[in-house]
Amino acid sequence: MLVWLLLAISIGCVLAKKSYWQLPLILTLVAAMTFNVLTPIGATIIISGLAIAYFTAQQHNKVLIYVGHSAVILWIIGLVLHLYPGINNLLVLDQVASGPLSRPFTLYFNIDKPMLIFALLLLVPNIISNNQYNWRSFSLSRYQKSIICGGLITLPLLAWALNLVQPELTLPSWWWIFAMNNLIFTCVAEEVLFRGYIQGFLFKKLAPPAAIIIASGLFGLAHFGGGPLFIIIATLAGILYGLSYYWTRKITIAIVVHFVFNLLHLVFFTYPLPL
Repeated sequence: MLVWLLLAISIGCVLAKKSYWQLPLILTLVAAMTFNVLTPIGATIIISGLAIAYFTAQQHNKVLIYVGHSAVILWIIGLVLHLYPGINNLLVLDQVASGPLSRPFTLYFNIDKPMLIFALLLLVPNIISNNQYNWRSFSLSRYQKSIICGGLITLPLLAWALNLVQPELTLPSWWWIFAMNNLIFTCVAEEVLFRGYIQGFLFKKLAPPAAIIIASGLFGLAHFGGGPLFIIIATLAGILYGLSYYWTRKITIAIVVHFVFNLLHLVFFTYPLPL
């Protein structure tokens, strides 16, 4: 658990915009190799991706920048799909069910997927603060809050109407493990990737609505394992997270909205899917 404690500290430093996030990350990798969470091959793969991101950010040649970004994205896809050898994620919940109507699932504390946070921060140093987009920062208006809250209520109901989930009020004993993992290691990674990096990049090329829709569509496709209906709901949820990010210019707000949506799913409906 020391590995994921250090990893959580590293992520916390990133979100707090602390410049010393590299130190806990280095300690994370050292601990991971010490406890065989990372073998030499796995550590080499992780460090190589981080190095490519760092050196790409130092380049001025457009071709090298394009190649570097492409290489990092391919590396990230491998992380997200857990394709690389030598990376031993920690099994914490094995074939558990949130309730009698829910399909059993397995939960890991992943060390590979969260590494994309640090790679993208090295690749785009302002990805958390977003100052490079020169967006205006302001608090959510009452209208915007109502849209976010309305989305958090109506999207689960839409999933129910599509028979994707069924109502099931439960709070399993392991809910805190789920919440900790989902907030720190899942939501942060996904929001940094889809909102901070992809949506942020598209904002420089396209109008805001198009940028949000495309980034959300890619987010939905990333959930292809749940089937076509799951992709639709995930895309709509992505639009909700994208709007939260666009309105506030704060990645932390998108992370919180994402986490609340997932927690509502766990507590009030069959998770992840009905039997």
